[in-house]
Amino acid sequence: AGQGRLSDPQTKLLRIEMASVAPSPDVEAAGQGTILDESVRMRINGETKAQMEHARRVKEEVPRDTTVDDVWEVDEQLKSADSYIMHCTFPYLLPKLLILFLPMFLVTLPIAIFARAYAAVLPTPTDKVNRAAPGFILYVLLCSPFVLLVLVFVAISRAADGLFYYVFGIPYLLLSKDGWARRRRSIAVLRPYMGGPRIRIVDVLVCALGHTLRNGPVEWCWNFVVMVIVIPWLKYFINTNTLVMDLSERFIQQISTSLTDCGVDAVADTARRIISRTKQAGDLRGRLDIWKFCPHYPYPPPSRRWAIGMQGANKVVLLTHTTHASEAALGSREQWVFSNSVEKPIWRVMLWYNNPYHFLTGFVEASVSHGRPSQTDKVHGGEHPMWIVTSHSPMLSHRDSKVSGVGPIDSFFDRWLPVIVDEVRALLRGADVARSMHQEVVSKDGVSRPAAAVGLDPSQEAPSGNPRMAAVTEGP
Repeated sequence: AGQGRLSDPQTKLLRIEMASVAPSPDVEAAGQGTILDESVRMRINGETKAQMEHARRVKEEVPRDTTVDDVWEVDEQLKSADSYIMHCTFPYLLPKLLILFLPMFLVTLPIAIFARAYAAVLPTPTDKVNRAAPGFILYVLLCSPFVLLVLVFVAISRAADGLFYYVFGIPYLLLSKDGWARRRRSIAVLRPYMGGPRIRIVDVLVCALGHTLRNGPVEWCWNFVVMVIVIPWLKYFINTNTLVMDLSERFIQQISTSLTDCGVDAVADTARRIISRTKQAGDLRGRLDIWKFCPHYPYPPPSRRWAIGMQGANKVVLLTHTTHASEAALGSREQWVFSNSVEKPIWRVMLWYNNPYHFLTGFVEASVSHGRPSQTDKVHGGEHPMWIVTSHSPMLSHRDSKVSGVGPIDSFFDRWLPVIVDEVRALLRGADVARSMHQEVVSKDGVSRPAAAVGLDPSQEAPSGNPRMAAVTEGP
């Protein structure tokens, strides 16, 4: 359900149209350096065979215009399941936070302080952290005893989540219609996203360097502790609950307004400057601290093309497995692209089911888009296609829901993408130009078209969370 499947004649027509605009299904074999053995390529790219076979099968068997969201039917009868999930969640999560938050904050704070101290001595700018540098090794050693203490809290929190997941979930499974069959279907949908690469602690410590520079050590520490205590429950009990929900894979796409005035390569390089560079100039870090969503995807070590990334989102951080299109390992830049509307890939952001520290499960890309065939008015904007495992329930599907399901996330990125567009354009062409070309989108399911209004008058109030629009004369 929700895959937007087409009739046979429609499928044939769309295949022909996609062939004229889409990258080859074997894009990793075209001009991307050494062609590696499959097992080696998957290791350095952070892939699994099951997941890649699933993605290729979806792209081949369900041809779609990836500039348009899936048609997604919301099942209003699932409100009772939503209600059950939330009535179980609050009595469990609130006491858990009260018990675990303060002691875990105290043992995590030294890591944040060490991270900020080491980041302070890095040169400005620092794109990639040298993991062999004596200072970095000392930083890791100083953090190690506190990391062990954090892992104790991780184990306690995950054990409690596992216990109450079954305490709350098994009765619903047994008493609801079609419970076991529903669970089998849901597990089958999740299976391609199981067994992904493990979370690497040193990668997380690298992320901490960039995030403590952007947000400060205390704020980062707070956000990290909330992640450990809360996010696994949001992922497994609320967003992908196989005991309560009938899960499907939903495709949504967000494309920013056009950046064709800036140039494709310059847009990709500037996006990496904002998101992957560990240490930027202080004025840029200050603006990023205001953003409501601040992803940081540090570059991987030389032996692989992927690394753990960290997304800052309000009062929490989230972990991702991020593959960098610009990076080579073993002489290879092989990278398969899922979306049919990519002009230049930048990142693949995997949200593995076995990663408890992101509330979503799925396959995400971030690229420069050509916008064809249905959003050519956004040519060379940033695109953010997402294939996410979710439920057809109102709580997770409606754009105005207060819970972080796919619908609200689609709406959020429509509001956030203008923020990064303004920052990219300001860095390349100046803040006054960015302000004069500022443009929002009309957020809705299907396609979010550019708003009619272009530019922000100096007398107008700046959009919330968009510091570039508040700085009329600030230079790049």
